[in-house]
Amino acid sequence: MTPEQNDRLTRVGPGTPMGALMRRYWQPIAASVDVNERTPTKLIKILGEELVLYRNRSGGVGLIGPRCAHRNASLLYSVPEPNGVRCCYHGWLYDEKGVCIERPNEPKELANIVKIPSYPVQERGGLVFAYLGPEPVPLLPNWDVLAWPNVTRKISAAILPCNWLQCMENSLDPVHFEWLHRYYGTYEMLRQDPSRKLDEWNATTARRGKHHVKLGFELTSYGIIKRRLLDGEKESDDHWRMGHPILFPNVLRVGMYDWHGLHYRVPMDDVTTLHIMVDLDLPKPNTQAEPQDSVPAKYWPLYDENNQLIQTFSGPHEPYHVVVQDQVAWIAQGAISDRTNEKLAATDIGIAYYRKLLSQQMDLVEKGQDPMNVHRDADPDDCIVLPIENARYPGDGEGETGGPFKDYVPKKPDYERVLK
Repeated sequence: MTPEQNDRLTRVGPGTPMGALMRRYWQPIAASVDVNERTPTKLIKILGEELVLYRNRSGGVGLIGPRCAHRNASLLYSVPEPNGVRCCYHGWLYDEKGVCIERPNEPKELANIVKIPSYPVQERGGLVFAYLGPEPVPLLPNWDVLAWPNVTRKISAAILPCNWLQCMENSLDPVHFEWLHRYYGTYEMLRQDPSRKLDEWNATTARRGKHHVKLGFELTSYGIIKRRLLDGEKESDDHWRMGHPILFPNVLRVGMYDWHGLHYRVPMDDVTTLHIMVDLDLPKPNTQAEPQDSVPAKYWPLYDENNQLIQTFSGPHEPYHVVVQDQVAWIAQGAISDRTNEKLAATDIGIAYYRKLLSQQMDLVEKGQDPMNVHRDADPDDCIVLPIENARYPGDGEGETGGPFKDYVPKKPDYERVLK
């Protein structure tokens, strides 16, 4: 790969091909609970642009430019009003469209002629989403993890000092599970605590972390389905038959048993990524989940007391051990991985496919067309249910998995590779 090709895939600022592609999609920028009565404003950085997210006194959210048009005071320090936020310096009031609707001490006929940048925002599943692209504004996809009722949701996030593509390429690399999580993860847990019991860890990682025999990748309307055939398994087993999806361009759909999740890798700028995850647990069949007034959110630290990247948690929820190990791999590649000196191998077929797809979709945007997985002609309330291997769906009984995909028969993958 040339330096120019690497830049085209990684740079996301205004005026870049990848930035233009990313702006065609709704991106999560914060947890809903981040803006509340005590902290009604939050400074946001996304795709190289600084903005202020706020919640007004009527409960609505807005996303506007970071500074007042009058004297450049920061709108992070503003007062929420029922219809917007008021600059702390001279009281200019801005609505959700960035229009200055009130300028105290100024002639009233001059109202509504001042405007600062603004972008549409929506709340769903405990997240605030923003759309920074051109009109007409597409629909915010109603993915199952965001839409299912009678579940318990939580949000976890971390701000990573690395480029977003390092995070996403990991999702197109099934074999890393065998080594980063099963092999290295087990080593690291026992290195930190030799007496640690790993029964729960092994019950989940041993299955997906077996030796990989074959990889497959299938293009769908919403992204790529990733499949793996593991040692001792048949193609009728879930890892190959169902797999799990990467939602183009920057979302991984995950899950197992009663747990489902969406993991977003949102570019804040070229060298910083907001890794934000919304996860849910299904209640036992024929029972009700505890009602949630709001979806709780936690921002994870990256480093321990020795300034080393955290590589394992003491908590019981296994997937989060996997996440922090992934973060170690992404961050350790550097701020932007130098792909000009990499040596791609047979197991990297999914990464090559994903890079090709990114390039194709950037070309479409440059021609003025919609890229894939932009939603327009649908009922915005329709729940989009996605396939996920070895997972129970709402309506499944105890011990059942697959939901509407129980009898799914996959087609031959667009790309597949038999491994030694």
